[in-house]
Amino acid sequence: MFRRKGYAAVFMCEHDRGFSAERFAAYQAACEEASMGGVCFVPGIEYADPEDRVHVPVWGPVPFLGEAVPTADLLRAVAAHGGVAVLAHPVRRDAWQVIDPAWLPLFAGIEFWTRKWDGWAPNPIAIDAAVRGELVPVGSLDLHTRRQMFPLAMELALEAPVSVTACVDALKHGQCRPVLAGLPALPWGRGLVGMATRRIERLRRPVFRRARVLRDRSR
Repeated sequence: MFRRKGYAAVFMCEHDRGFSAERFAAYQAACEEASMGGVCFVPGIEYADPEDRVHVPVWGPVPFLGEAVPTADLLRAVAAHGGVAVLAHPVRRDAWQVIDPAWLPLFAGIEFWTRKWDGWAPNPIAIDAAVRGELVPVGSLDLHTRRQMFPLAMELALEAPVSVTACVDALKHGQCRPVLAGLPALPWGRGLVGMATRRIERLRRPVFRRARVLRDRSR
């Protein structure tokens, strides 16, 4: 599916709950094997704090760090291993409200638009946080089912052929930008355009929720 749509790489994430060092090794091997099909699959882990409120996807040369690691400890460990950390879907359970400003320098980026949680409109809170913390604004699908496919992606400026290392380095050093259908995605969350997209999203949600209920009842 990703190859047909023209993607060169996919940043993968598995949740830390129920994971282990052995599963992580098998997962990395599976991503490497799948990458032989023409799309580079970058293995990562999405860590959650003990309250399951702050979620942090991590990529790069970082071993599995365990379950329910406190966010401050997690970020320090990722930095020590030379990995890259992103603050995921900050509006989920109002995670942004418990973020310590001292953590921001340890993040490479923040999800300013997550298809699964934000829908068709970027999140203004995350955009402001990205600007204040000088973080890379990350567009994410958080893809769990095919229905969530959306033309939102990250355009990477690679200095080497597509590989796990090259993709992680581009994200780590901010050599990337979010795009929607190939065009810059940040403007969709700002000014009058941002106000319009958020208005459309508020109208869309109850309609799609009702349609989903009716579809499930018909099965």
